[in-house]
Amino acid sequence: MEYFMMPTEKALQQFKKSEKDVIGGLCSLANIPLSPETAQDQERRIRREIANSNERRRMQSINAGFQSLKTLLPHTDGEKLSKAAILQQTSDYIFALEQEKTQLLQQNNQLKRFIQEFSGSSPKRRRGAEEKDEGIGSPDILEEEKAEELRREMLELRQQLDKERSARMILEEQVRSLDMVLHPERLKVITQQVQEEQAHIQTQTLLRLQQLHAETSAERDRHAAHSPQVQRHTGY
Repeated sequence: MEYFMMPTEKALQQFKKSEKDVIGGLCSLANIPLSPETAQDQERRIRREIANSNERRRMQSINAGFQSLKTLLPHTDGEKLSKAAILQQTSDYIFALEQEKTQLLQQNNQLKRFIQEFSGSSPKRRRGAEEKDEGIGSPDILEEEKAEELRREMLELRQQLDKERSARMILEEQVRSLDMVLHPERLKVITQQVQEEQAHIQTQTLLRLQQLHAETSAERDRHAAHSPQVQRHTGY
């Protein structure tokens, strides 16, 4: 009983605070004007609740942003990551995308140089120079058709390069928008589509360029093989 008759200072403060809250609530319900001290306490309590609510919303927004950012990272489904780990892996992922973009630019320039070297002079001029050196007097119809087919192939390769350039632009846009995390699911789908399309275009283009290079080499070897026979025939 002595304990309740002599409360501690902390318990007394809590009791007074609760009493003021009860009095303030009853006065509000009864439309009775509050005392200045009670009104100030109630105002401070409302401000504190508003500040706490704003802080909770801010933390929820930050957590949602980190979760959205995590969905963009590859191979993280079901894995628990801290905010620091998410930021680190995001930085590594952006660096990897930048390296991939640089690699695509180098491959694009390499393909352009290969096409320029291959189509530096028209097939008709190259064939005319070879015929002049080898002593062949009349053009071959089959070679004309072959040259036309090669021209069509080169046109298709240029179109594929245009597609590769468009895909690279999409990839650059993806890198720029990764930090913003505006549409995480849509961005993840775009990333996968760009990577698949890019790999397919590069594979098909390189295979076709290798095939054209092999056909051109075989055609030159065939002309070189027929050249001695033609010269011996003209010598008789």
